[in-house]
Amino acid sequence: MGQQGVHYFPGHMQKALRQMKEYIKVIDLVVEILDARAPLSSRNPLLDELLGGKPRVVLLSKSDTADPEATQAWVNDFKSQAEGVLAGNLTKGKIIGLLKAAASPIIAKKREKEAKFAMKKQPIRVMVVGIPNVGKSTFINNVCGKNVAITGNKAGVTRAEQWIKINEDFTLLDTPGVLPMNYAQSEVAVRLALLGSMREDVLPTYELAKELLRYLSRYEHPLKARFDLEGVGEDYDAILTAIAKKRGLLDGSVPSIEKASYLLIKEFKDGKLGPYSLETPDA
Repeated sequence: MGQQGVHYFPGHMQKALRQMKEYIKVIDLVVEILDARAPLSSRNPLLDELLGGKPRVVLLSKSDTADPEATQAWVNDFKSQAEGVLAGNLTKGKIIGLLKAAASPIIAKKREKEAKFAMKKQPIRVMVVGIPNVGKSTFINNVCGKNVAITGNKAGVTRAEQWIKINEDFTLLDTPGVLPMNYAQSEVAVRLALLGSMREDVLPTYELAKELLRYLSRYEHPLKARFDLEGVGEDYDAILTAIAKKRGLLDGSVPSIEKASYLLIKEFKDGKLGPYSLETPDA
């Protein structure tokens, strides 16, 4: 796919950015959630400017669908940039433990001030941020132990902020996913469309599928187990035609490359193809 930039900025994102600028004034700690399959592409540079020097925890979501070696490399890379980094099974105990460790200096300072002025104990205010469909609502539901945030494997499910109390120590602010207004490099937009963070129809389905096959070509036999493909080589049209035949995706009596492209993208987005990553720190 060419180098032409991509513009994608739904109106609700502009509103969300304005509201986040107001909320950040009262926030103590930020939890930034990234998709483990493409952590760099799923970071929003607008948030760095918005959040300033606020203490930050990085969570790599959906790591069960990512290359474990690549994920560990990303964890190591982010350790120098955040107060805490976590990937893998984001259970309530692990998340609370990480938040407590990262927020311990903030908590100590806050409790000292409360004691000095005989103030009522207040929870640490945590803002959860990330681009669409990286798993913010799933993270909040896991840490709260119940479904308090709407989830969905597509962009734009969360449209408004909501405060959610975890326990006496922490209150979370869930925020809508916000993307940059423009992507100067189309490769980033491609990765986000493949992750479901941007609507697939922003870019042609067939072109997206070819880009996904290019990424998967770095791995040995990435589609063999899922589609039982043999003898198709590296010809992308041949691969998509074979997938269409295996799954009965036809236009009349002809295998549909377009339908196979859509299926391939959906199964990658849903984590059904295998543990594959779209980018690594050394790339």
